[in-house]
Amino acid sequence: MNKISVLPLHFRKHLGSKLHKMEGQTSPDQIIHDIGGCGRYQIRMSVIVHVMKTIVCFTIMSMIIMSATPPWWCEDKNALLMNNITSCKQIENGSEVTVCPAKSCYGVNTTKCSSFAFGSRMKTIVSEFNLVCERDYIPSTIMTLQLAGVLAGNVLAGQTADLIGRKPPFFASIVLITLANLVGFLSVNWIMFGVARLFVGMGAGFFLTTQYSLLSEFSLSKWRVWIIGFPSWPIEQCVLALCAWLIQDWRYLQLMIAIMGVPCLFAWFVIPESFRWYIAHDKPEKARAIIEKVAVYNGRPDFDVSEHLVKPEGKSDRKYTFIDLFRSKKLIKISVLSSFNWVGLGLISYGISYGVQSLSGNLYLNFFLFALTGIPSKAIALWLQNKFGRRSTSILCYTIVAISGFVVGIVQTIDAPNKDSLTNGFALLAHTGIATAWGPVQTMTIELYPTVIRNIAFGSLSVTGRIGAMVGPQLVYLNAHVPGLLYYACAAASVLCVIGSFGLPETMDANLSDKIGEKRGHLIKENGSQVV
Repeated sequence: MNKISVLPLHFRKHLGSKLHKMEGQTSPDQIIHDIGGCGRYQIRMSVIVHVMKTIVCFTIMSMIIMSATPPWWCEDKNALLMNNITSCKQIENGSEVTVCPAKSCYGVNTTKCSSFAFGSRMKTIVSEFNLVCERDYIPSTIMTLQLAGVLAGNVLAGQTADLIGRKPPFFASIVLITLANLVGFLSVNWIMFGVARLFVGMGAGFFLTTQYSLLSEFSLSKWRVWIIGFPSWPIEQCVLALCAWLIQDWRYLQLMIAIMGVPCLFAWFVIPESFRWYIAHDKPEKARAIIEKVAVYNGRPDFDVSEHLVKPEGKSDRKYTFIDLFRSKKLIKISVLSSFNWVGLGLISYGISYGVQSLSGNLYLNFFLFALTGIPSKAIALWLQNKFGRRSTSILCYTIVAISGFVVGIVQTIDAPNKDSLTNGFALLAHTGIATAWGPVQTMTIELYPTVIRNIAFGSLSVTGRIGAMVGPQLVYLNAHVPGLLYYACAAASVLCVIGSFGLPETMDANLSDKIGEKRGHLIKENGSQVV
């Protein structure tokens, strides 16, 4: 046992402080602990970022609603006249019925249909631009295009946030999302709409890549699972289900999101740059100003920053890139195995989420129920991560998805009795599992990499996730022709994720490292409290 560890706690703290001064600079985790840990400043910052995430959630998930196919039928006017029918809607036995072929690309006289009608008050891009029959591939293609934008945003933000800071790309995301949704609202054809969704996805990629790094770098290990795993996304998705049900118009749904983006820009004056980024890039004077502000807001005005930060003698201008993710054998192993988890997250999440359109029942209700399951599951994941670790929680989640996916695939393949109920139930369970997995996988990613390459790593791994996500909508389209394919693919991906997770190190109670090769500290518990 380390001789220092047997000393009384108060003496260890005093000795630790002296040692830090002798070394010249205190670790950022010790600074965070000394200025209040998870104090009022961190709580305010986290609440603001999670509220801002609402427009990102609305933007990404609204595509499920906007690309849905309402009930439709062929209503070719010439064919109707040839068969002495004036309208597809006829009155029989006192009730209105549709006499034209439903979901058929041919009219009443078996000729190719040239005009379509839609029987729901729900207005989507499918009903607006007649995206049925030979054009039925377009909605899933636009979904994939949107996710390609997210991928591009992950790449750009990952590199940019480590070069110039977290804050600029974070707020650039809000500008992109707001403007792109406005362009989508004004779209005159599906091509213009598709281009708008590409830039919408890019903005979302910027936000999703930088948000957790920005928040995590102001917090200690215990609270990172709350920052990352708080179920703001499913809560916001539930609200989106209600808004979409009330609006039921794809254009005005985008206009609402664009308007919501405007007040988010004012958060620029409240959210600071990451002080850890300044420290990692040898800019202690800028880090000092932020630390002092946090300390005062947290009720620690007497905290002396000058005792903990010193200006380096030789300022490093080293710029880190994607190549640094493979700088050592340890980083190679972490990067490769983590990519398995991220591909699984993307493929399964977006495959099952976009597959909601094909489930039986009301679209808005299914959308709401799938989102609702994410709230308790993410809350449970918070406890599991701090109790059993990030890795064990992710393995459990992927195991649930694998079992559920194989069950749904078999049910759809053999066309089992009560197929609709079984499909809905186990698909919901699979969605619950993958919704829970996001928290531990993202937390592990944040904690496994040092500050100088953390955003590059998060962005690069997010790219692998978006590659999987781009496949998801296409599997939904193919599943209509090959029943069970989507869920077999999700189950197989989950099995690979379970295998890969066993090779990753556990990061529970670990401090964040700042430089490549820096040894990782851990939290110790004394009298029920955590000490760095």
